[in-house]
Amino acid sequence: MRKNKGKTGLAICGAFALVIGCTAMFSGLAEAAAAVDMKGAEMIPTAYTLPAALETSTVPEGYQKAAYTVVEDPLDYYKDKKPSEKDLSQEKAAEMGAQLLWKMFGVKLDGATIYMGYDPGTATFPRESWSGDVRFGKSRTPGDTSYTFLIDAVTGEAFIASFGRTLNVTVDLGLDSGLEKNPSEYMKLAKAFAEKKNLVNGEVKECIYNSQGYGNNDPEITINVIGVNGQKAMITFSRYDQAVKGIGFNASMEIQEMMDKIMEQEAENWVQGGQLNGEREELVVK
Repeated sequence: MRKNKGKTGLAICGAFALVIGCTAMFSGLAEAAAAVDMKGAEMIPTAYTLPAALETSTVPEGYQKAAYTVVEDPLDYYKDKKPSEKDLSQEKAAEMGAQLLWKMFGVKLDGATIYMGYDPGTATFPRESWSGDVRFGKSRTPGDTSYTFLIDAVTGEAFIASFGRTLNVTVDLGLDSGLEKNPSEYMKLAKAFAEKKNLVNGEVKECIYNSQGYGNNDPEITINVIGVNGQKAMITFSRYDQAVKGIGFNASMEIQEMMDKIMEQEAENWVQGGQLNGEREELVVK
């Protein structure tokens, strides 16, 4: 998602941005990963503070396994990244992603191809993850209708689910200043969707405007959701027809907040270090 200037509730729009090192959250995996040079990214192992038990949640109501095809994502970024013995298999991760997309969007993946990519974790997103890029045709371009998911490679915990498309109409992609001042319509939609899908494990306490932007030619708005129990989620809607375009789950929000704090602390340390060096140089000159 390309962001327009305006208020933002978070420094970076979602954990997906941290995974691939760009400022877009709900862009297609193929478009985003291909556009970013990650050669310099530091790969670090995941450190779980709690036992990483495999998620064994029940199959979503109404879900039936579809006849889809699972393939390795051929993008260079995933080329040398292989799952370890503790990680979910590619096929298992694909099925968990398919169930997640059904639960969030009601999409059936019959005839689809799921391009699966494994990431052992980076300095900006220290969790192993499986990503899935779902396409229904033989092409794979940024303009395709697509569904994507990002889950923990060990536990299957959901990080992100998203939907991308290209509209067949021309729509204003600029910042809607009126909507920025009064996003109550989308706050109501976010609250209803979050409670319907149980995104914050209970009732919603508060909704906060995050940002506006667009994916392909589809204008979007993102709302942060906070539950009464403190869990958080982030929901992106189309400003064209109010369709849900993406969901950032509590796990990704927690990781993002943790990394934001670390980066802020590192920046503060860097500034303080620079000031100290400046003082030392001044003393030497005198």
